[in-house]
Amino acid sequence: MKKSIFALVLMSCFALGAKAQCFVGGSFGFTSSKLSGGGADKDGSSFKILPEIGYQMDEDMAIGLQIGYSHGYAAFGSLSVTDFKALVNTAISTYADISEDNTKLNSFTFAPFIRYNLVKMGNAKLFVEGSVGYSNIKSEGTGRVGERKMDVLEIALRPGISYQLNSSISAMAKLGSLGYMSGKEKDSDQKITRFGLDADTYNLMLGLNFHF
Repeated sequence: MKKSIFALVLMSCFALGAKAQCFVGGSFGFTSSKLSGGGADKDGSSFKILPEIGYQMDEDMAIGLQIGYSHGYAAFGSLSVTDFKALVNTAISTYADISEDNTKLNSFTFAPFIRYNLVKMGNAKLFVEGSVGYSNIKSEGTGRVGERKMDVLEIALRPGISYQLNSSISAMAKLGSLGYMSGKEKDSDQKITRFGLDADTYNLMLGLNFHF
């Protein structure tokens, strides 16, 4: 299903190639965590891979689709650990990355977007990206968290900067988001909603786009 959606967008991009410049690329993020002292040394990591495909409608506006996978703390995206703890009513902390009870966190994300360039300075562009995204977060393990599933809807604005390396490749960076999020645990009536600004290193995304 996920591959079919991505393939459909790719075919649409080729079909519209005569009218708009298509691009493929995406963003990635990585963090490493280590806990020492107290008689225990633990380490772990989080990562997110967010490929995207779209087309440039004109010099300033682009539309596209992002489909991605996150693991560890990064699976929360803009949702905080505190929110997740309140939602599932269990004890969880930054051990999401370095858990000693074999808890694993994974997330699948689907998010169409519109990107608009606000300022252009030479090869650099400052842009804002608006998206409506769906994420499915799953925890697996034998510890206190156990197996949990949560559906999350997010409407967000994300600032970013891109730099045109040459006629075909541009580098990109996005940090944080401003928007609304609603998450609900499956098989439960518990729900959490948030509205606000979220900007930290866990939401830093770096990537490349290839234009053709």
